[in-house]
Amino acid sequence: MEQNQQSRSFCLPEAVLDTVAEQLADLDVTLPDYCPDIEKILKCTLTPKISSKSLSGGQVQVDGFCVVNVLYVESAHKTVRCCEQSVNFTQSFALSKTPEEFAVLTRTKPEYVNCRALSPRRLVMHGAFSLYVRVLAKAKTELFAPEDDSLETLTRSVELCDLRGFGQEQFTVSEEVSVADKPSVEATLLSDVSASVSIDKAVSGKLMLSGELNLRLFYLSDVETGETSKLDYLIPFTQIIDCSGADEDTRNILNCEVMSYDVRLKNDMLSDRPSLAVDCRLCVTVEAYEPKTEELVTDAYSTEYLSAPSFSQIRTLSDISELDVSGMEKLSVSVEDGGVSKILDLYADSVSLDTAPSEEGLTASGNINLCMLALDGEGFPIFVERSCPYRRVLGSPHDSNVLMFPKASAANLSYRLADDNTAEIRCELRITGGAAKQESLRTVSGVEVFTDKPIAREERALTLYFAAEGENLWDIAKSHNTRLSLLMRDNDADSITLDSARMLLIPRL
Repeated sequence: MEQNQQSRSFCLPEAVLDTVAEQLADLDVTLPDYCPDIEKILKCTLTPKISSKSLSGGQVQVDGFCVVNVLYVESAHKTVRCCEQSVNFTQSFALSKTPEEFAVLTRTKPEYVNCRALSPRRLVMHGAFSLYVRVLAKAKTELFAPEDDSLETLTRSVELCDLRGFGQEQFTVSEEVSVADKPSVEATLLSDVSASVSIDKAVSGKLMLSGELNLRLFYLSDVETGETSKLDYLIPFTQIIDCSGADEDTRNILNCEVMSYDVRLKNDMLSDRPSLAVDCRLCVTVEAYEPKTEELVTDAYSTEYLSAPSFSQIRTLSDISELDVSGMEKLSVSVEDGGVSKILDLYADSVSLDTAPSEEGLTASGNINLCMLALDGEGFPIFVERSCPYRRVLGSPHDSNVLMFPKASAANLSYRLADDNTAEIRCELRITGGAAKQESLRTVSGVEVFTDKPIAREERALTLYFAAEGENLWDIAKSHNTRLSLLMRDNDADSITLDSARMLLIPRL
């Protein structure tokens, strides 16, 4: 007979879909009339951008476009120019069923891009990128809690976090950025938009967010001379999103994805103050957790009949807290051929991140991919790319062993030319996410009681047992089919582990 049990449970996120698809991007481009002829290709980049993502009817639908940017040296004045083209993509993924509460997470990774000039005005580009899609849903873990008093149970009190709900919202931040105090923007060469978000307040299923967009622009300020300039601008924004189960007492961990962005110059004939129009599509995901204490049954037996417990491993999260760690990294880039006379632009186009527990605490490591557009010793444009490793011990609690929604970024890059061949670079490395302690615990999932096999009672009036140091009173009570509480009471024991050898009186039921 299987024992009835009370209904106790907690929830954690579970990936009901975790997949990747490769997307191709092949283009045949003829330069427009306003672009000068190509002498040398410096760098070809492929940037996937997501317009929308949705889950309905068991189908995840992701729509977007892939931007291919070609930096090159034009043949007339040997200055840097840019050619940009985009191609749309659509991808769908099937689920067996649509969860009631879910969050769709996406990530893109360029795999390769090849660019070849067939003529000074014609380019052929072949590239591919990976589209990663994860769908998270609430997974319930049932906890064993018998209603029958004839079962003796050994319990362990644990702190854990219960997932109350998800919140996810896609929205667009639009802003006009005045560039009246900057050198005029004639043509964009490179652009990037990053975002950071924090929670200001949580009230009954709603979260008030505040954040910043960081617009970085490298552009031509004079088409005739090829003079370049840079712009770095912060755009603040606020947003309210729905998050079921979230309130002022929950621990809310968020993730912000920059899905896509568009930066364009506004040509207003009626205004002498030029501006840039910035539209950035964001997706913010929040998980709301409630800290609680649960009594887990780690062993059980019947004092009246033969019984057999079954066990399972359950996953728990505890001590969840927001983590935001920043620090300076010192890096070095060397150029052997031709040297460097001037750096035009410097940025990190990607930062990889792996986390693992260590004796020092939760540790992050990865590579910062540095990109440098510069002039060599003869004033000819060059593009240098270097992957620089890093390792950082995060300032998280010592027992934290996982980072939820991990994200790393490099910003505020500065440099100095140590010599003609070497640039010494400093950048601010920022790592964010939700630090937590993850455990796998062995618990009782059920007890089968054989009611046709009662336990035979001993006829003797008194049973004595000589216990060795370190023996466990639970094991002794289980082997003699008595109750732990009675064994501890009759022998004045205040711990289930004996600190010395002693004689025990085994109580009869």
